Amino acid sequence: MIAADTLSFARSVAKELDYAHIKRSEHVKHISAGKKIVNSGDDVGALSVQMKQSGDLRRMQEVKHTLQNAKSYLQARDSALAMVHTIYDRMGTLATMAMDVTKTDQDREKYETEFQELRTAALEISREKFNGINLFRDKAYTLINKNGPINWTDSKAEVDALSASDPNNTHYLATITSELEQAEIAFQIGDVGINAWLGGNDTDTEGDWRWTEGPEGEANNGNGTPFWRGNFNGNSVQGKFQNWGNNEPNNSPWFDPVNGEDYLQISQGSSPAGSWNDLPNIGTFSTGLQPTGYVRETDQSSLQQQSNEFSSSFEIANGLFQKFIFSSMVGVGTMSEASKALETLDTALEGIVDARAMTGASLSRIDHEISELDSSYVQKEKSLGRIEDLDVARAATQLAKAEIKLQSSAKVFAHANELFNKRNYVEELL
Repeated sequence: MIAADTLSFARSVAKELDYAHIKRSEHVKHISAGKKIVNSGDDVGALSVQMKQSGDLRRMQEVKHTLQNAKSYLQARDSALAMVHTIYDRMGTLATMAMDVTKTDQDREKYETEFQELRTAALEISREKFNGINLFRDKAYTLINKNGPINWTDSKAEVDALSASDPNNTHYLATITSELEQAEIAFQIGDVGINAWLGGNDTDTEGDWRWTEGPEGEANNGNGTPFWRGNFNGNSVQGKFQNWGNNEPNNSPWFDPVNGEDYLQISQGSSPAGSWNDLPNIGTFSTGLQPTGYVRETDQSSLQQQSNEFSSSFEIANGLFQKFIFSSMVGVGTMSEASKALETLDTALEGIVDARAMTGASLSRIDHEISELDSSYVQKEKSLGRIEDLDVARAATQLAKAEIKLQSSAKVFAHANELFNKRNYVEELL
């Protein structure tokens, strides 16, 4: 009976010793990490909150990074607008100087040279980008060269698919509704250089040419915007812009005897190059007129900037300035031209001030969002700290208790082991 009790006691003490070892190790791990939760079993509820709040903090850091990027983008735009303001201000000064009755034509010629160089410099600024994003987002034109034959319907399908997949912009086959827009296309993509499809046709009624894509295509209950009636001897609809080549459109049956030519392209094969031509929606590659691409027009929406770790966002409004693409739009070669240019530039300068005000408002909003995010981040960090951070004094006390218990258990176990050995010795004597 005494032997059984001694063995049972020794086993019990051994278990206590093992448990004391485990608790001591846990306390050492917590103190070393400085955290309450080291293993998932420490506190499941606290662990869940900790993981969620840690994820929120990481997202907040990333949102702050995007806000800072947006701020840099807007600062770059503001700097560009400030430079354009300086350029237009100088152009206005040149216009004023050109109106001086004591100046000669040779003087005005020099002013005109500088004036047009400044105009070109402002145009180049309008094309500036920040990390691939246009500083001045309005309409964008892109020449899509497929380097091989493509018909109109496939071109439209490609653009429509892109538009459907892009939540921020609207894409469509280009619709050219003014001489200025035609010049803008040439400014953005240069000489087209290939035969390329545009967003017009007369498929519903022969000779009733309409823009059927983009906002113009949505007009008249989705029936498109008419711009030309008849063949090459027809008429513009209500003075709408057109740029047909010589003897175009002609609905020539040579390419498609059944359907004729119902789709619009900007052509390098017609005279003059870059004018419009009608073609069928079938292969005409052997003629040298088959389009090998298309002109894509993009309506760039305002940028959407995330403001917190959730899905909230706000709009960064676009800031534009008046461009003078043609040298004939403004000039100071004569006193009358200088007078008109000065009036036009005054309006342009007011527009730049408005654009900078819009940019400044967006910058103020971003600064506010960063400040709010920083405040929220600090509060969430404190909350997470209360969950994670270890009470060192308490942990040290618990470790000391574990050490005492471990030492006590070790001594008791040693004593039990000694008693057990004595029992064995007595049994051997008997």
